[in-house]
Amino acid sequence: MRLSARSLLALFLIGSLCGLVGDHAAVASGTTRYLDTGGFPMIWGSPLFFPPMVGLGTAALGELRLRLGPARPGGDWIEGMAGVASVLGMYLLTAFLTDESTSAATAFLACLAVLVLARFGGGRPAIVCGVVAALVGPVAEILEERAGIYEYTANVDGLLGVGPWLVPLYFAFGIVCARLGELFWQREQ
Repeated sequence: MRLSARSLLALFLIGSLCGLVGDHAAVASGTTRYLDTGGFPMIWGSPLFFPPMVGLGTAALGELRLRLGPARPGGDWIEGMAGVASVLGMYLLTAFLTDESTSAATAFLACLAVLVLARFGGGRPAIVCGVVAALVGPVAEILEERAGIYEYTANVDGLLGVGPWLVPLYFAFGIVCARLGELFWQREQ
């Protein structure tokens, strides 16, 4: 482990809170609807297990980034907040694109993901984190959809039952988690 328990907890909390805000928007807009949460209590329209899943992913990607090579020097917490706001903004945008063409929405989110990469990426390690997130995130959501935990609205379920824009959204998420991992590591030095 390269990050301290305190930094991992902070990453976990950032991911949990942002995941809850984004999922609330998806539920409120009707983009997603929970069907069977296995008796888990709900918090702000999301099952209690959802925020910790995002939090664990955030912390894991931050730690993965540091295992892939040395952290880039520089950067500050304003950059970290901008990265978080970028991905959360993309997540919230998916709630507004419910009635739009999924191909246009996916292309738009892909453009935003490239901007996130250009601003926060910093090389191959960040891209690896983005690709890991872009693969694992949608697969996890597909498995949850197949298990009957939730469903996407019919007009945005074009990727095996989930939104195709998840791929660029998760890619951007992985890029920003990588940068947050670097920033937390620098703070610890």
